[in-house]
Amino acid sequence: MTLIVAADAQDHLILAGDHCAVLSRMSTGEPTERIVRNYRKVYPWKYGAIAASGDVILLAYWWRMFMKKDIRGSTVDLLHLAADAKRARNLDGIPPEKSTANIFCTLPGENGFALHTVYIGTKRVSCDVIKPISSVFSMREGGLDETASEKFVNSLRPSFFFTDPRHCERYNTDLLRDLFTEQAAQDSLVTASFDMILLQKESGRMGFWKVEQPAKQLFELQVCAHCSSPGCGKILVDPKKEPRLAAGFFV
Repeated sequence: MTLIVAADAQDHLILAGDHCAVLSRMSTGEPTERIVRNYRKVYPWKYGAIAASGDVILLAYWWRMFMKKDIRGSTVDLLHLAADAKRARNLDGIPPEKSTANIFCTLPGENGFALHTVYIGTKRVSCDVIKPISSVFSMREGGLDETASEKFVNSLRPSFFFTDPRHCERYNTDLLRDLFTEQAAQDSLVTASFDMILLQKESGRMGFWKVEQPAKQLFELQVCAHCSSPGCGKILVDPKKEPRLAAGFFV
């Protein structure tokens, strides 16, 4: 039921999400859940890319708290932000079991970019960094079956396996397409179409694709790991598709 894939392929990061979302009765005010099949979960942001699923308002609280500290130049503690966002949502009167989320974001570090996970559960919050040649799968209920997850992880390849960058991009696109197509055939709440980013850990060069039939690259972005200026990113391909920020979310 909806799927996000986050992986570290040693020298580049992969973040992908399908287009299905289930809007709860609490969020819509309607008598039944609403299923949306054109919902984007993966977005470019100041430090590369971010993807999330769960309580949308909780995610907005976390994002705004992060950006407020970042703009001020304060130290950002992902775990504390998750706990603060959880408390703020609970003060809204939302039950703890309804204010849950999974967040994946790329951030610069001492050795280039890394892919971080933030889990906000019913009774606990946690943060981690995805290790090289490993992945994390986020689904609405349960998780990816062991056979499918092992097959995907065993298929991850660093860039030096490929003759050129485009070959690497095609390989990862096909790898993810196979996974999402297989899961969509088994679960009506996973779409075969998805969005994906590939981010080079050392250079910060990032490509963003919407993968349907065929895959379409929306743009390519240079992310700076050393500059904190909000405008330091440069769109390298298709400037007409530059992401816009509205009400705290990319659209």
